[in-house]
Amino acid sequence: MKRFVKYLALFALPLLALLLVGEWLVRQYPNSYRYKTEWMDAHADTVQTLLMGASHIYYAIIPDSLAPNTFNLSNVSQLYEYDWFLLQRYGDRLKNLRNMVVVIDDCSPFDAPMEQLPEDWYRCIYYRLYMGYDKHPLWSRYAFELSSSPTFQRKLMPALRYALTRKATIDCDSLGFGTAFATPEHFDSVAMQRESDIAIERHRCKDWTLVDNNRDYLFKIAQWCQQHQVRLVLITTPMWQGFYSKIGQRQLDVMHDLAQQCVEQYGATYHDYMRDPRFQGTDFHDGDHLSRQGAEKFTRILKEEVGGF
Repeated sequence: MKRFVKYLALFALPLLALLLVGEWLVRQYPNSYRYKTEWMDAHADTVQTLLMGASHIYYAIIPDSLAPNTFNLSNVSQLYEYDWFLLQRYGDRLKNLRNMVVVIDDCSPFDAPMEQLPEDWYRCIYYRLYMGYDKHPLWSRYAFELSSSPTFQRKLMPALRYALTRKATIDCDSLGFGTAFATPEHFDSVAMQRESDIAIERHRCKDWTLVDNNRDYLFKIAQWCQQHQVRLVLITTPMWQGFYSKIGQRQLDVMHDLAQQCVEQYGATYHDYMRDPRFQGTDFHDGDHLSRQGAEKFTRILKEEVGGF
């Protein structure tokens, strides 16, 4: 038995060492979460307009085209819970903040906690490791890149190349705008509708009690803005007509009701561009996300029509 344990240890220790080295390498590889944390740590007191929310803002508003001293602090699938955490983290340093732009869309009021999302739970790891959100213990599954085997394996070789060359790219520009969605050369309405139908089903609310939790976080953000005399601008970004035409009406009613409550109770402004006919074809990367071309157009529209940035 002792011999077996000895041989097992001799086998396991090198494997454990390799895994630990892999974990260290992947943690060193640049990513948008670490970049945005480091940027805000250095520049939060200069920000006058802060963009918050999930991918609909991440890929929709280009900070340096909107106004000086604007930063996009959004990330893919970023829930109101995480917006609120980031606002708490940096709130005391946002001395020059005048505007906060927050997305409200067909899924943000209905999102389950990220830990319950099979396709997104691993993003909790990034907020724990790179943004300092200590919701989960240091030794939990949410504190190790290794915990998500598919994403860990996908990052390992790029991380190794980065360790050797110190060259890497991240999916956002210097002011936090998401750069992964280029402008497509052609528009395929059949493929767009097929992908939209899948996304609509994924976003469809299946538990209406989730609204209460998301409403609470949104209202905390709105109340903070009111107390600090910061203009809260709620935005529903453009969607392709084949997408928005299939969203359930009850879901849209709840979305609009939440936005209206923020307007009435906390002095927010709300601007709904979901059905804006100015956005067509190659303005979209997919049914509910703008392409680079669409983001450039949308940023110009916000600057001209909403103004005050």
